[in-house]
Amino acid sequence: MAWTDDPDHAFAGIAEKLKRANESIGNLHTEILAFFKVGKYPVMPDVKSEEWQQALYYHRNLAIPRRFSVLSGEIIHHLRSCLDHIAWHFSCAECRINGQNAIEFPVLRKEPLTKEEIARYERKIKGITNREVASLIRDMQPYKRGSDAESDPVCIVHDMDRFDKHRELAIISSCASVNIPLSAGIEVAAAMAKYGQGKAVNDAELALIHKALNQNPIVLPQIAFMQVGKWKEQPVVPTLSQLHEAIFERIDLFEGLV
Repeated sequence: MAWTDDPDHAFAGIAEKLKRANESIGNLHTEILAFFKVGKYPVMPDVKSEEWQQALYYHRNLAIPRRFSVLSGEIIHHLRSCLDHIAWHFSCAECRINGQNAIEFPVLRKEPLTKEEIARYERKIKGITNREVASLIRDMQPYKRGSDAESDPVCIVHDMDRFDKHRELAIISSCASVNIPLSAGIEVAAAMAKYGQGKAVNDAELALIHKALNQNPIVLPQIAFMQVGKWKEQPVVPTLSQLHEAIFERIDLFEGLV
């Protein structure tokens, strides 16, 4: 039985958070479609028609409900807390009792070099005695990606969660995109997000993208995060799906160390 379906597994709580986040992505997708359906241009006209520019202008100036920002923030928080659950799970009982407020999955975009920076990092994982776990956490640090640190999924989730604590995530009305129904699967949405960001996709992901494009030729208006890592105007649902997949993959690496 996979750890995601085992109610007695040590990561059962994490699995439920991931499932809830996935459900919330689906619900958000449905609400976004319903929002556009009652407005003007629920489906984008042909790009060669006179209405195309009118439709672009309409959607670029459309006020987006703050609810979408709040729901997106809740999804991001679930993903961020999954990482903190990892740090908590592998921390010793003494640290859970005496240093519970210090336990956290550290996320650093710059390598800790000073005495203070190193101490701050070590304090968060002080109770983790399993060297493999501590090594894996270090390997997942965004700074390991050098100049691409800010676009590491772990860094994106951390930054978006931190930003959302102070104000709603910035969402705008975006350019049109091909309609990819959520029923197509989270893998398709994640692959489309990578493709839209200009990232390399493998043959399997490319096949999923081509199949989705052939089956769903309808172009719909879309809303987007104003900024995701170094990318601007990234469609909300595909981006959240991509982040969900990335966090799941990282949690899965720890499962073998339980």
